Amino acid sequence: MSHMRAFFRAICVGILAIGAISCGADTSTTDFNATLVGGGEINLQTQLQNAPVALWFWAPG
Repeated sequence: MSHMRAFFRAICVGILAIGAISCGADTSTTDFNATLVGGGEINLQTQLQNAPVALWFWAPG
């Protein structure tokens, strides 16, 4: 049973490590513009200066 526990622990540590690495800060200067559903466009860099931003990607089917 201890082998299963060690295996499970190793898997959990691996998943957490990959998650921590993939959530690192992006220091690129790439600008991101998105078209709004109601028309117009939004600039992510400008919006991030004001408050946190949540993005919801949606594609009509």
